[in-house]
Amino acid sequence: MTEHVSGRDVLRQAKELYQPYRDAVEPTGQRVAIIRFEPAATDPQDWRVRLEASKVSAEQKVKSFEHLGFKADHIVMPPGTTRAQFAETLDRANQDPATRAIIVQFPPPAHLRPLVERMDPAKDIDALLKGRSQYAACATAEGICRVVQPFAQDDPTIAVVGSKGFVGQGVVHTLREQGHRLMELDAGDDLRRVRDADIVVSVTGNPGILGPDHLRPHHRLVVDSGFVPQPDGSVRGDVQRAAYGIPQHLTPVPGGIGPVEMATLMERVVRREVDPAAPSWKVEPRPYLTKEQMAQGASAAPAASVAAAAGRGSTAGQGSAAGQATSATQGAPESRTTSAKQTGSTSQTGPTNQTGSASQTGPTNQTGSTSQTGPTNQAAGPASQTGSAAQGPPAPGNPVAQAAKLRGAGGAGSGGGTNTAGGPSAGGGPAAPVRPQLPQQPRPPAPGPGR
Repeated sequence: MTEHVSGRDVLRQAKELYQPYRDAVEPTGQRVAIIRFEPAATDPQDWRVRLEASKVSAEQKVKSFEHLGFKADHIVMPPGTTRAQFAETLDRANQDPATRAIIVQFPPPAHLRPLVERMDPAKDIDALLKGRSQYAACATAEGICRVVQPFAQDDPTIAVVGSKGFVGQGVVHTLREQGHRLMELDAGDDLRRVRDADIVVSVTGNPGILGPDHLRPHHRLVVDSGFVPQPDGSVRGDVQRAAYGIPQHLTPVPGGIGPVEMATLMERVVRREVDPAAPSWKVEPRPYLTKEQMAQGASAAPAASVAAAAGRGSTAGQGSAAGQATSATQGAPESRTTSAKQTGSTSQTGPTNQTGSASQTGPTNQTGSTSQTGPTNQAAGPASQTGSAAQGPPAPGNPVAQAAKLRGAGGAGSGGGTNTAGGPSAGGGPAAPVRPQLPQQPRPPAPGPGR
């Protein structure tokens, strides 16, 4: 039931927004320098994997900038690059007036990392110089926070896993500036604590660090910013594939935050070099259930079962699983609110499928006995109902399935509004309709060891 938040959709949106600026950029000959490092055959495997990810990112940046009409200088520093060689490359890009932006792909070799500080702050489009840059965070961190924003309108707790890393620091800084409540986690912390958060952001680059032991159905959004190429050509993120179906929304790997980073860089360079008022790409709000709504759905199960047993066969008015009574006039067959006119003895011992239309205008007239021992499935005919309700409560549904039903029906957005029953949603969050006759949510797996 998990819905993916597609970074490819974001990048497609950004390309459409900024395509009109190409005609203004291309004749100028403006350039963007993208510098990355090539591993040696004798380098450790984990280092070569990280530089392979850097290569993929650099190639994506080349395509993104060239789409805007910039000339992208993809500069590959060979194995064994000296400090003098790297310094010369940076100085040449600094001094070239046609080079409007410089990006050094991370991670550079340890002995070259201090030289990144030689970069001209005016050309630092990815906040590599931190406090000296014109941007408060790198493009990846900004993009992550903008993906989180539509899901964070009601003061949720946001867990940031990898909070002390380069991207993690940018995420923490940006979200804190926006006033959000954060749970900062890094190496040595018990990552099972993310169970208590509403939103999870993972930026460790450690494949599979989060799994079914950590993620829960009440997580309205999980952002996976990991990207580690595998020998078979696949890519792994921070979230195990076994956990992909647990949260309500997830940014997948690949196709999630990587394209979002590209969209952010495109927006930055267009605003700086062409039009400061260029429009922003956006992630549209999506419906979700809050932790409180999930808990209410779970706690309603025992009470609903007892009420259903006590009220079976009765024509007295019964509330829904959430204890909400509905009154007539409603036209949907599955939300009937009048009592039926029954003139004969009816014995139902299995599911009944009713496919015709019913016209019901008054209270129940029963001249025989009615025995119902199986659920009723009403599938096709419209009903005209003007009387009073007389049904037992439906069994509570899987709250994540309820959110999925909302999405399919174009239901309420996130962070506020009213539910589909007409009353305010619990906790000021999104709509949480009752979905009858669905199985209860399976019990989560037993806690396992942390990181």
